[in-house]
Amino acid sequence: MNALIRVTLALAAGVFACPVFAADAPVKLSAETAAAHASAGAVKRAKLLANNPRGASAQSGNGTSAVNTTVSGPRLANAYRAYPPSCSADPLPTEPTGPYYSADMPLYTRDGAGNSYTPEVVTIYIWRMACSSTGNLAPYNTDNGDNAITLMRIDRASANPSTSIYPTIPFITSNQGSTTGNFVRIAAEPNTVISEAPYDSAILYGTNIYVLENYPFDAGYTYYNYDFDLLIDPVLDQACTGCTLFQIDGYVPTQGDYPAAFQNLPIDGYMSSAWFDPAHAGEGVLTEIYDNAGGTSRTIFAAWYTYDPNGIPFWLVAQGVLPIGANSVVNVPVYYYTGGGFAGDFGASTDSHVWGTMSFSFPDCGHMTFTFNGQTDATTNGPSGSGTRTWVRLADINGLWCE
Repeated sequence: MNALIRVTLALAAGVFACPVFAADAPVKLSAETAAAHASAGAVKRAKLLANNPRGASAQSGNGTSAVNTTVSGPRLANAYRAYPPSCSADPLPTEPTGPYYSADMPLYTRDGAGNSYTPEVVTIYIWRMACSSTGNLAPYNTDNGDNAITLMRIDRASANPSTSIYPTIPFITSNQGSTTGNFVRIAAEPNTVISEAPYDSAILYGTNIYVLENYPFDAGYTYYNYDFDLLIDPVLDQACTGCTLFQIDGYVPTQGDYPAAFQNLPIDGYMSSAWFDPAHAGEGVLTEIYDNAGGTSRTIFAAWYTYDPNGIPFWLVAQGVLPIGANSVVNVPVYYYTGGGFAGDFGASTDSHVWGTMSFSFPDCGHMTFTFNGQTDATTNGPSGSGTRTWVRLADINGLWCE
């Protein structure tokens, strides 16, 4: 590849693998084999450490270091991240969606004492999950195109595999355009800065999910939304025996391949913000979304600061529960309150009244669509009515942009 380009992803992935070899049962290999593996790995580690985050470029205060920043306040967002932070939350999805790549390949195998055994063949899947399709922010791409997160799954042959003899994380690099040998960081959770599943660490489970990341320092940057080659090297020998090369095409979503790219966003904490209508300044909705105990649902809280028929400010408050992953929440109860006073100049509590309902969805990170239907009692003579509005985001929090 001579340039960063995007092409349509096909189910027939371009995968090239060196010969696969493995025994039916693990066989202990010579100590020289383990020594050769360790020696080859030491060379790889040395190259990585030469670009570690405590080097000169990370000390320069240029915003690329999240671990040694000179900026006061919260840590800077990782400038080397490969996808919008709002694209995914922990835990990562386990099943490939849309087009995917897969191949069987051998991985280096050892026990807890470091003894090497015949390689174990695993199945590797590579796929993308759609993010918001607004495409407004770098550094995820340079053409303001669509964004995705790139995931990798490593499956061992058995659902309950051996944990005494196990395969290990291979060394992974990428080639893109004229740049070759970019270091690829794989992590078991999204939105991290320097955490990773390091080279040669144990793969103990039957199914293992990772996200492809960039290191937050000068180790080569991969735009995972463009086409790139992914080289997975178990470092079995200098001949790259067992290596597998995935040729990943650029991310260009269609309704058929990636319907999620054209749907409302899943409602999560990145939708916590202030929303308003630019044509009518002075009115808005504050939203907060947070996870509930148990990890299966979220709560949405919304406060609509608006006006009554006399132009006096009036607050409507909505609160409801939605399952994690939902991209809309409907008929959320809305309340208004009377009997209050300024700066706490009232009793222990105010009087709560049911106003009606509101429903919420987020077509992208920059817009909130809500419907409303309700009224106050005749004594209160507050706002009433029904309709649908689409308002825009006022700001993001701490630079962790929703995208």
